[in-house]
Amino acid sequence: MTIQFFQGPTLSLERAKRIAPTDYSKAYDWFMKHAGEIGPRPYGTNAPKDVGITLCAQRGIHKPKGQFRYALSITSTANPFYSTDRIHRLDDDTWVVSYSEQRQNDGSNDTNTIYNEALHNCLHDGLPVGIFIKQNYGSFRCLGLAFVEHYDNEARAFLLHGPVTTETGKALSPIVSESINRPTIEHVLIAYNGSVNGVLADEIDRALTTGQLNDDKGDLIPLVRAARQRQYRDALFETYQSRCAITGCCEGNALQAGRIVSYLGAASNRPSNGLCLRADIRQLFDRHLLSINPEHLTVRVSLPLMQSEYRNLNGRSLLLPADKKKLPSYSRLAAHYAEFQERDGTP
Repeated sequence: MTIQFFQGPTLSLERAKRIAPTDYSKAYDWFMKHAGEIGPRPYGTNAPKDVGITLCAQRGIHKPKGQFRYALSITSTANPFYSTDRIHRLDDDTWVVSYSEQRQNDGSNDTNTIYNEALHNCLHDGLPVGIFIKQNYGSFRCLGLAFVEHYDNEARAFLLHGPVTTETGKALSPIVSESINRPTIEHVLIAYNGSVNGVLADEIDRALTTGQLNDDKGDLIPLVRAARQRQYRDALFETYQSRCAITGCCEGNALQAGRIVSYLGAASNRPSNGLCLRADIRQLFDRHLLSINPEHLTVRVSLPLMQSEYRNLNGRSLLLPADKKKLPSYSRLAAHYAEFQERDGTP
């Protein structure tokens, strides 16, 4: 599975407003001001007169007319071929929305490339979009602003995370705003087999400490990500005592650090969003072929897998960390389980 991530050093509304066309700034403010409201969308006769740009289209991804590269909003109307559209509330008072590529009106697999490219540009350059979710005929909920932070080639779907507000600090994305523990320089050097010189190691260490990286240091992004992943793996193995949380396997070479809901940035790298899993189990979990019932903390195996040896895992209790402060997040398990149920077609 190929997943595309935001490529910049950090996400923030301040940075987005510097990059986006001038007219987008007032539009961003409108979405933040009206977040949570239900009613007609700001379209046609309902469009505000003081924004200076159209805020949405009749359906799908909205890219204002002209030479604009970026999408400004998306509208989910719950058409059958948008079956992956959903809102998941997370335990940090944020939410995520999965949004399928915009397709032709007939529901075929043909996509409206120009609009999908506009949303890809938001992902690549770190610009947010406004989100409207249809409630009933003529009524929509404005969720507010969200950053486009993932694109999944296999599912052909974007993942958006919000809300983006002026009160959330300089790094406004909740995903990247949380700082992470400072690693030692030696740890960073070990992670790269000694191939990073002292100056670069200092820069990586600073980025890991502050959660920010200077714009001219973009070539270090892969190194910073790898260092974060190394930290996360070590912490999760310690939390689960190097044991698969589903099978109990203790062979370190077979274990991987998995995420319940996979996001970009430091807020992903906490034990509550992780499970230590055997490699094959992690692949099945990532593909939602098995999941965890959040109410009972038991394993659910999909219908296709019930014809295989993995059926023996169905109903098994999840092996939990000894430290209760590092228990897996209920809401993240619930988000994963909801998608499992939808894909599996079972209650």
